[in-house]
Amino acid sequence: MKIIKALLVLSTVLVTTQANALVRIKIDEGNSEPLPLAITNLQGNTNIDEKLGANITKVVEDNLRSSGLFNIIDRNAFLQTEESLRLNGPNFEDWKRLNVEGLFTGTSQLQNDDTADALDKKAVIEYRLFDVYSDQQTVGKKYTAKVKFWRHIANRISDDIYTALTGEKGYFTSRIAYIGENKITDKRGRQRTIKQLCVMNQDSSSQQCLTDGRSIVLTPRFSPVEQKIAYLSYANGRPRVYILDLTTGQQEVVGAYKGLNAAPRFSPDGKKLLMTLTKDEEGNSEIYQLDLDSKKLKRLTFSSSSIDTSPSYSPDGKRIVFNSDRAGRPVLYTMDSDGNNIKRLTYGAGQYYAPVWSPRGDMIAFVKQIYGKFHIGVIDIDEDGRASEERLLTEGFLDESPSWSPNGRVIIFARQTKKDTKIYAIDLTGYNLREVPTTTNAS
Repeated sequence: MKIIKALLVLSTVLVTTQANALVRIKIDEGNSEPLPLAITNLQGNTNIDEKLGANITKVVEDNLRSSGLFNIIDRNAFLQTEESLRLNGPNFEDWKRLNVEGLFTGTSQLQNDDTADALDKKAVIEYRLFDVYSDQQTVGKKYTAKVKFWRHIANRISDDIYTALTGEKGYFTSRIAYIGENKITDKRGRQRTIKQLCVMNQDSSSQQCLTDGRSIVLTPRFSPVEQKIAYLSYANGRPRVYILDLTTGQQEVVGAYKGLNAAPRFSPDGKKLLMTLTKDEEGNSEIYQLDLDSKKLKRLTFSSSSIDTSPSYSPDGKRIVFNSDRAGRPVLYTMDSDGNNIKRLTYGAGQYYAPVWSPRGDMIAFVKQIYGKFHIGVIDIDEDGRASEERLLTEGFLDESPSWSPNGRVIIFARQTKKDTKIYAIDLTGYNLREVPTTTNAS
């Protein structure tokens, strides 16, 4: 988020020693034991400092717990008091007796200035992460920012710790674009459901709807490099593709061609947009690539009677995975980014939809329908485009719309039941299924 980044100042690392000492989690093994981690409250000199520290600490704790990779130790079990920890530093023997491997400590302090609004005051947050079994600090940092950005600081700290303990980039500062569904009563007293474009932080905080609900919106996708969202909207009853700039609030129509305009997806550099269009004379559903600067449109697929849709770039931008029924049923294919070298990817039973390439490049997530059930699955893919055996991670009445976390570790998806529709997250190993709460039905 550009505004937040401009106001958040990251100091130099205070101390970094044995940075890999705590990288003990084999995160590609779903049955690995969570790493025991003790998280103490950030300490302060005043009640306001203490409250700020407690708020930040809770978010850090909740973030790390939600990943499923860490066992957060109950504070009631602590042998060393937080006051002793602050005055004397860690008593590593006490923490070893609890089988703790990582120890988080730190301080929070508001700076004295003439700012009237407490939320605009600057706060200094320092933390340290210790490897208990080596009796050494692994990483320590200082953040300075306005108090009103305390949650972003907490998410940044969560990313730091996640990276230190797993060796992979954290994802706690990421945001989710989704469709919020609200029931309203119109002027005639009739109830109807409106669908709005909404965004939230990955921990469900800061939920905000960006459209007014007068037009149905679908399939929102963030740009990988800018604060922009591409989505489909039925304004005036016509399906069009829009891009909304979250920084300026400006909205641009980029797909208003004859027929269907759907399934937008940004290229990794944010300069191109894939779409599904039915603009040509034959009326087939084909995949097109739009250059967002020149507005030049290029057709990538040329099927005679099939439906080609749901395109997604590989992270290097060289290949595209898509869904097509050219084999008689919906399955997955890959092609070069210029439309050449089309190869069938999936051969299993059932129907395949909504593929999306992992940011790591080694997997593709998809929706599979088989035997009356819907699944979110993944399939490994190598540099030559060869796929290995697929794995189904979920099973539901209707599981759909998979999307990856920025580090390729977690898949976000929508789960519809006979009662409601909610957003869920699951680890790529198939473990740690959890709901991502929203204030309304969401997909």
